[in-house]
Amino acid sequence: MIAVLTILYVALVGLVFKVFKVKPRPIPIAILATLGVLLLGGVVVLWTLAAPISKRLVVTRYVVQIVPWVKGQVKSVPAQPNVALKKGAVLFQIDPAPYQYTVNQLDAQLGAAKSNVLQLDASLQVALATVAKVKASVALDKSALDVAVAIEKLNPAAIAKLKLVEAQQKYAASLAELSQATASVDQARAAIVTAKDNVLAVKAQLDTALFDLAECTVRAPSDGFVTDWQVREGTWVTTARVTAAGTFIDTSETNIVASFPAEELMHVQPGQDVELAFKSAPGQLFLGKVDSVLQANGEGDFTPSGKLPSAASIGSPGFLAVRIRLNDAEAASKLEMGIPGAVAIYTDWGKPFDIISKVAIRMQKWLYFVPLPS
Repeated sequence: MIAVLTILYVALVGLVFKVFKVKPRPIPIAILATLGVLLLGGVVVLWTLAAPISKRLVVTRYVVQIVPWVKGQVKSVPAQPNVALKKGAVLFQIDPAPYQYTVNQLDAQLGAAKSNVLQLDASLQVALATVAKVKASVALDKSALDVAVAIEKLNPAAIAKLKLVEAQQKYAASLAELSQATASVDQARAAIVTAKDNVLAVKAQLDTALFDLAECTVRAPSDGFVTDWQVREGTWVTTARVTAAGTFIDTSETNIVASFPAEELMHVQPGQDVELAFKSAPGQLFLGKVDSVLQANGEGDFTPSGKLPSAASIGSPGFLAVRIRLNDAEAASKLEMGIPGAVAIYTDWGKPFDIISKVAIRMQKWLYFVPLPS
């Protein structure tokens, strides 16, 4: 469209000065120059709002630093660098022997703790039986005392004073024995509660040890591949992030992000059609949709610190990022991470101007055959 308008503008200039014989004086030249600027400038402005195009595009994926949950010596490394892996595939294995020893020890402690609960429960049953036996003795001694007291009231001469005292002492001794037996029951019940709590504590420790043992086998967090592999058999790995064993590239999801001047995104909405060209696939045109317009950028992020932000450092080039998804997920998965490209977004406003971006993006896909910087 711009080329057509340029041709028409040149034809108009020729018509004015050649056909109509208008003398090339300052006023006619200024009028035609102003007309050309307004005509072509207006088309460019409307074009960038209707179908914005950008070569600030990159293919991104999530990156995971491989840091094991436990430390130890690497026993085996089945995963090879830059080879596709499925989620759950073994990356490397840490020597599990020390963690297996801990599991065995805690498993034995758990068995002992459970046996202790059974023993204490048996002791409680014995204590309860003793309480029942002592209660029967108390009842018998109470009856004997009551009889002795009754006889002494009816006929003091019928029973010796010593016998009455003996009955009273025997009853008091039975009550003391009952109190002691009851305390033994309470003590046995408290011991059982403590023993059961100990079982739970040991079981929690065993669960932690089993988790640590399982974490000796480091697996792929998703579909992807490992790069920057830093481990070999015999390498000692730790849980510190600064000593990551490698970098895992998640290929389960491919993100394509492009940046545009903020004013060009006035009419851009999620779901609108896009066309893309990538430098690694010259001559090919990819179709997709606008996923979202990111409403934040790094220029607006001030890191909390003890210093006020410098006024001179505040500013922004005025770009916003647009996330794009290809219609063909398989084609997206084959794109190299970090590869640049170009994208044209076709908004629902100003449809006649789409043709300019359609031509431009198709020219760009062929220009990627030329080894020139983007």
